[in-house]
Amino acid sequence: MSADQREIDLARVFVDLADSLRGGHDVIDTMDVLVQATVTHTRASEAAVVLADAGGSLHVVASTSERSVDVEEAQIGTASGPCVAAYADGHLLEVPDVHGVVDRWPDFVETAEASGLRAAAAIPLTVRDRTIGGMNVFLREAGRLSDVELVLLQAMTHVATISVLQQRDADARDELADQLQRALDARVTIEQAKGFLAYQHETGVDQAFALIRDHARRHRVRLREVAEGVVRRELSL
Repeated sequence: MSADQREIDLARVFVDLADSLRGGHDVIDTMDVLVQATVTHTRASEAAVVLADAGGSLHVVASTSERSVDVEEAQIGTASGPCVAAYADGHLLEVPDVHGVVDRWPDFVETAEASGLRAAAAIPLTVRDRTIGGMNVFLREAGRLSDVELVLLQAMTHVATISVLQQRDADARDELADQLQRALDARVTIEQAKGFLAYQHETGVDQAFALIRDHARRHRVRLREVAEGVVRRELSL
């Protein structure tokens, strides 16, 4: 890929992120754009986003594969790991070699290594003065992302979280909570649709989600709407 084409592709990513909540799209659509852009434009092999509900509990809302979901859920289940830590303190956290943190986060390390992931970085997602979640990115080999890649990821997460909050008045915090809850509800429906399609097509859940995403992108509709159509047997993919 030429340098010019890469710059054009990156510009499109930022346009997609900025526009992802316009025209009826959801938070979950924005976060899907974010994780897909992450593995396309950096050396990260996997990425996942977690968001906090009204009670502060984290939930996976977007991921590049079930592999990254497993690692995130291991962190959420034990309340430990780089993404949980980045969410708690609001700062970027790098893990150049996951084995190096085995004493601190043994369950995270076990799941990451079993998934073939050897390094990680966690970027908090912050809206104004509030951290609403985090994005974990993973590499298959020990090492760290370059400074340029980290700046790019922070820029993309910044745009993504700005687009989350559209309300600009005193009700902003309530509006944010409502948007996050809608994202969590949508995730449940998407998981149901993934399971149905995986069974129907005798394929993996990652391939099932690709069907949902491709249909949503082609028809410029929400991921949630596609998933609802599949679950209700109103849409055949």
